[in-house]
Amino acid sequence: MRRIASIGVLYVFWLLITASVRPFDLLVGLVVAGIAGWWADRVLWPGESEPLPVRTWVRLPLYLGYLLKEIVVAAVYVAERVLDPEMNISPAMQTHRVRFSSDTARAAFANSITLTPGTLTVDVDGDVFIIHCLHESFSDAISSGDLERRVTATFDR
Repeated sequence: MRRIASIGVLYVFWLLITASVRPFDLLVGLVVAGIAGWWADRVLWPGESEPLPVRTWVRLPLYLGYLLKEIVVAAVYVAERVLDPEMNISPAMQTHRVRFSSDTARAAFANSITLTPGTLTVDVDGDVFIIHCLHESFSDAISSGDLERRVTATFDR
């Protein structure tokens, strides 16, 4: 999969820099991208496992849809709290333990928390995440385990 992704990225780059759709240029670009992608896979990443297996690429659109929905809902919730004259904000630090077997899942979990308005991953120590929230209720998706289940289903091997 990495080889195909490398070839695809290189071919798109070729199309952008040549700005040509002539059949000969398309064919030359495909050949050059194929050779460069094959070389990169053999020389730059020998023996390394795939960073994202095919299973992850298939599940990624569903996860991104879920994350986008959570970001929009949290953004509206943060805006309501900030624009309210009483500013019902009571920051809190929470500790959350997860059981991921891959670093990719840990990174996705931490970044998903940080991308969601009102929450921020402050520190990660192994399987323990320290999370800052503008209000305790902002961590409901984290505390309920919903985010962890979705990250596990998408990114954990």
